[in-house]
Amino acid sequence: MWWISILLLMFAGICNSIMDALKTRFNKSIFQGKKPATWIDPAISWPNKWKNGHRDEGERFLGSSTVFVFVTDLWHLAKMLMLLSIMFAVVLYDPIIVWWIDWFILYCSFTIPFEIFYSKVLIKS
Repeated sequence: MWWISILLLMFAGICNSIMDALKTRFNKSIFQGKKPATWIDPAISWPNKWKNGHRDEGERFLGSSTVFVFVTDLWHLAKMLMLLSIMFAVVLYDPIIVWWIDWFILYCSFTIPFEIFYSKVLIKS
């Protein structure tokens, strides 16, 4: 079931493009102006993990700055989905051809969707 690893890496690449679009091109992205901005916009969503938005007041809820940080903003959700996809792709990996051709196929499975989404799909025309 080698194709599952390819699909998972493609999804991981898309998730990584979401992370990068949010952090580096937010104002040009399809996310700009979407609601709730406090969950989507990384410039204002990072305090979501803290009580009243202040780190010195501690976590908003148990694990909100660690294991459950993925529920506090879109960037962390995309990161968690990317990492889980990569982990499952590794666990479910089944050799396709030979290791170096497999590496190239898997590399392209991640980078091509990343590039398409980062430069085309997630950016406003």
